[in-house]
Amino acid sequence: MQQQYITHMKKWLLAVIVLLLGWHCKTNNNSFPKAAFAGKWEYPQQHNSLVLVIKFEQGKDYATIIDIGTGEAPPYQLKAKMLNDRLVIFPQTHVNDLHIEMMVKNNKLFFKSQIAIWDKDGNSLPPKINGFSTRIYQRVTSN
Repeated sequence: MQQQYITHMKKWLLAVIVLLLGWHCKTNNNSFPKAAFAGKWEYPQQHNSLVLVIKFEQGKDYATIIDIGTGEAPPYQLKAKMLNDRLVIFPQTHVNDLHIEMMVKNNKLFFKSQIAIWDKDGNSLPPKINGFSTRIYQRVTSN
């Protein structure tokens, strides 16, 4: 009888540990470093600068990226998914033909992009790991 009680308690203890680990993993996924990305970023060039604005709306699981560019054309707006410690914009037909990944290191925004290759069915193929070009943006303001 006592052996059954010990076995039963071990099962309950294991179930509690599994639930706590699942809760811990879920809370870690929600701790995306939004403050590190949010704000205005600038990439200086010889005669002008490219400007990006990154915003997060409360309760949304994506970031809004506003590509102001040099300011000569209207701003372009995209939505980026939060993936681990990066923001990712996947290519979409007739919207965006680039694979884009952004990460922040040492208060600099590393903006990596690669032209998307499409298959015959109109699906984008996975990007090549070493095929990205990188621009490093400097923070202008934070939100």
